[in-house]
Amino acid sequence: MSKIVVSKGHDVLYFYLQEKEGLYFLFSQKFSKGVWKFFENGRYEAELLAFHDWKRNPRLNKTIERIPGAMRYVRRYVMAA
Repeated sequence: MSKIVVSKGHDVLYFYLQEKEGLYFLFSQKFSKGVWKFFENGRYEAELLAFHDWKRNPRLNKTIERIPGAMRYVRRYVMAA
């Protein structure tokens, strides 16, 4: 099962797709405590696809909207190569 994991750099969050085959970089963005707390222990793909517009934190909402497109790109062009 696919999982999204995050690592924290200096003022930056790095998002990765964790598959059986390995860890694949998705994207990075400026650090946000709310986004870090949400992804701190990783989140499964099914959780994110069932995500329903969390108006409480617009930055988290925009981050989650970016993930499916980044995952499609990695699966099509990076993992297939």
